Amino acid sequence: MTDLPSTSATDVDLDGDPTEVVAAVWAGALGLDTVDPDAGFFDLGATSAMVVGVVRVLRGRWPGIKIVDVFSRPTVGQLAGFLGDG
Repeated sequence: MTDLPSTSATDVDLDGDPTEVVAAVWAGALGLDTVDPDAGFFDLGATSAMVVGVVRVLRGRWPGIKIVDVFSRPTVGQLAGFLGDG
């Protein structure tokens, strides 16, 4: 499936600042160098399949994250704020 992100837990330091971690994972999934914390994932070209892959990666740090969390908080800033250090 070509919509899945190429980013894996080994590509991103999951121990960094939550905003930087979420941004790095999404940037990798979208094939971008950076992701604006206020830009919507879907406005940047994300697909539902990408969300599944991104959540899989983010569970390396936040095991309780759910797919609905991304749909409810569709920007780096919103999702990182929700995840915090948990």
